[in-house]
Amino acid sequence: MKLEISMINPNYTLDEIESRLFSYIETKLGPFNIEERLSQIKGGNEAYLYRFRVAGIDGLEKTQILRLFPSHYSSERSEWEGMIHNLLAEAGIMVPKVHLMSSDMSVLTGSFMMMDFVEGNAINPGDDSNILSLAARTQAGIHEIEGAGISKSIWAMGHSENSHNLKGRIDWLIRRAEAYSQTREITKWLIDNMPESTMTRVVHGDFHPMNFMIKDGKVMGILDWSNFMIGDPMMGLGFTISLFTSTSGHVVPKEELAQGIEMYFAEYSKVRPIDYTNLEYYRAFRLAMAYIEGLDGQEWWQQPELVKNIATELKEFTGITVPT
Repeated sequence: MKLEISMINPNYTLDEIESRLFSYIETKLGPFNIEERLSQIKGGNEAYLYRFRVAGIDGLEKTQILRLFPSHYSSERSEWEGMIHNLLAEAGIMVPKVHLMSSDMSVLTGSFMMMDFVEGNAINPGDDSNILSLAARTQAGIHEIEGAGISKSIWAMGHSENSHNLKGRIDWLIRRAEAYSQTREITKWLIDNMPESTMTRVVHGDFHPMNFMIKDGKVMGILDWSNFMIGDPMMGLGFTISLFTSTSGHVVPKEELAQGIEMYFAEYSKVRPIDYTNLEYYRAFRLAMAYIEGLDGQEWWQQPELVKNIATELKEFTGITVPT
C-alpha cells in the first residue's frame, strides 16, 4: 500500500475547489483570513484530501484537512463520518475533531468534511518493519474500548441499530447484490454463515498503517472511520488481515506474507486474546466488500492485481468463484 496522491478531482481545479470551499466556510462560519492556501496532500484511496489554514474563526486555530468524497458516494457520507469522528473524540479516542460537514453536492460535487490536521506521518510497513507491531497493538487497544455508550448516542441522533453493526453490512451486501448478479452467490454464503455475537466493542473497520499518523514512534491520531462498527473485535482483525493479503498478495511471497500475519497476531495478543473461530468468515466478508466497492467505482479496488487477489482468497475461504 504505497502512500501517494492516487486521486485527482476531475470536476474542479485546485483553485476552483479553494474558491468554492472558502465561500462555503465564510457562509457557514463567518469571515476569516487565509493563513495557508489549499493544497492536495498524499494519500486518499477513497476521498480527495487537501490541507489549508485560516485565522479569525473560533475553534479553527489548527491546520484543517478537507476530506472530499467522489460524487458516487452517498451525500450523507461526510455527515455520518463526521458524527462518528466527534463521538469517538468525546470518548477519548485519538480521532481528529470535525468542524464542518456538508451533504450539499452542489458545492464541490461530493459531500465533504473539514477536520483538524494530525501531526505525524503515515508510514508504509515496507519502509519500517516496526510499524506492523505498532499497528497490531494499537488495533488491539481500540478493541478494548466498550462501544455501547457510543451506540446509544448514535441512536439518539436518529440512526438505527443496523447503521453500525454487521447486520447493517449484510443489508448493504443484499442491496448491492440486486445490482450486481455476480455477487449474489457470495452474499448468500455470508448470510448463511453469519456468526452470532453479543460483543459491543469499537471496531475501526478499515484499520491499516496508512490510516494512522505516527510521530516519534507514537500514534498521534487514527483516521478514516467510514467503516466504523460496534461489534466483535475479530471482525476488525479479520478485516485488517484481508486488507493486507488483498493488497500485497501479488508482490509479497506467500511464506513471507504468512510470517507477517503471524507476527501481527502475536503483537495483537500482547494486548488482548484472539478468538480464531470466526476469523476466516470476517476475512471473507471484507474481501466481498472490497470486490463490491470496486464494482461501485472505487478505483483502488479496481486494480486488476487486487481483484485477482480478492477472487483467489474468496475461493479459498468460501469455495465460490467471482468473475475477475
